[in-house]
Amino acid sequence: MRIPETFRAAAVSFLIASVFYLACPPPAFSQKTQIGLPPPSSSIRIKVPPKHRRGVFAGPRRLMAPPGFEVSVFAAGLKEPRFMATDPQGNIYVSLPSEGKVVAFVDKNNDGIPDKTVVFAEGLDRPHGLAFRGTELIVAETGKLIILKDTNGDLKADTAEVLTDDIPPGGGHWTRTVVLGPDGNLYVSVGSSCNACVEDDKRRASILRFSDGKATGFATGLRNSVGMAWSPVKNELWAVDNGRDFLGDDLPPDELNKIVQGGDYGWPNCYGDRVMDAEIGNALKCKETIPPVEKLQAHSAPLGMAFGTGLDMAREFQDALFIAFHGSWNRTTPTGYKVVAVPFHEGSNAGPPVDFLTGWLDSRGKAWGRPVGLLAGKDGALYLSDDLAGAIYRISFKKTPSKKAKGGD
Repeated sequence: MRIPETFRAAAVSFLIASVFYLACPPPAFSQKTQIGLPPPSSSIRIKVPPKHRRGVFAGPRRLMAPPGFEVSVFAAGLKEPRFMATDPQGNIYVSLPSEGKVVAFVDKNNDGIPDKTVVFAEGLDRPHGLAFRGTELIVAETGKLIILKDTNGDLKADTAEVLTDDIPPGGGHWTRTVVLGPDGNLYVSVGSSCNACVEDDKRRASILRFSDGKATGFATGLRNSVGMAWSPVKNELWAVDNGRDFLGDDLPPDELNKIVQGGDYGWPNCYGDRVMDAEIGNALKCKETIPPVEKLQAHSAPLGMAFGTGLDMAREFQDALFIAFHGSWNRTTPTGYKVVAVPFHEGSNAGPPVDFLTGWLDSRGKAWGRPVGLLAGKDGALYLSDDLAGAIYRISFKKTPSKKAKGGD
C-alpha cells in the first residue's frame, strides 16, 4: 500500500521537530512554567524554651512542615501580636494593637531566644503596620502615621511625631499597614468600612502613597489588603486581599494581586476574574478592573506577607512569597490557619500557592493558633506572629553537621 505524500511529509516534519526538541530543550524556567515547592510532609515538634512552657505551650505542640525545617517559640505571652519589622541592627519589633504598644526583642547571639524584651512605645492608637526608614520606626495607627525615634539607643522611643493624619480611622476594617517603597515613599493600605458597599470616602478600600506626608491614591478596589510586600527583584508591589463575606463557603475567592499605579481591583463591583457581585456590582465597571494573579481559597483571610530574600534555606524558598492565612470565621468547614508559599522566579509568579506550615487547626476543626505577620529576619530565619496563641515563631532550616574525616583534627 502506498503512503500518501501528505502523510509522509507530516511524519518527516514530526521526526525533525522531535530531534530538534531533544537536541535543544526549552529553557528550564519561563513565565509560563510552574515551579514546584516541597509540601509539608514532616510532623515536627515545636521547640519551646522552658520559660514559655505554659498556657497554649504547656504541652507538646506539633506542625507539619517541609523536610528539614524546624520551628521554635521566639516569644510568648504576648497579647494579640500582629505585624513585625527589623531595625538596622536586626532587632525585631512587633505591634500589639489591643494594648497600644510596640515591643522590641534583642537576640544578640542569634540563638532564637531573645536576650532582652523592651516596650519600645506605648499609649498608641491601635498600632498595626511597622516599617523602618533608616533608624526611624514608622507606625501605622488606625488613623495616623507616626514617626518614633530612639535617640539614645536604649530601645525606647524618645520622640513621637505625627507624619500624617490623612488616613480614615476605624471602620469595619480598622488595621492600617505601611510599607516603605523603593522610591522612598510610604504606602498604606486602608480597608473598607463595610462588608460590601459603595464608599463615600475614596481613601477607603485602597492603597495610598505618602510623599512628604501628603496622600495620593495609588490603587483602588481593594476591600481589605492587610498584607503588602515589595518584590526585591522587580521592585513591584504585591498585596493580598480579603474578599467579602456571606456569599457562601467558596465565594468570593481571596486574592493575590500585583499592584500597579492607578489600578482598580474590583471591589465592590466584582470579584475574582471580573465576576460581577450580584448584590451590588456594576458590569461595565468590572470590565475595567484587574483580576488577581492568584485566586485563593475563600475566607482564608490572608494577612501578612514576606518575600524569602535573605533567608538561610533552599533557593526555591528564598525566591518564594510567604503568606499567612489567619483563618475563616464564617465558613461551614474552617479553612486557612496556615502559612503558604507562592513560587517566584526572577521576580515573577511561577505557580499557585502551596502549603508551607500547617497544623494550627486540629482534626475537630478547632484552632489553637492563628498566623498573622511574617518577617524575613536578618539572621536568615523566617518569623511568624500568632495573635491567638500570643506568640512569635522562628522558622529555620536545620543545618546538617559536617562529618570529620577519621583521624582528622
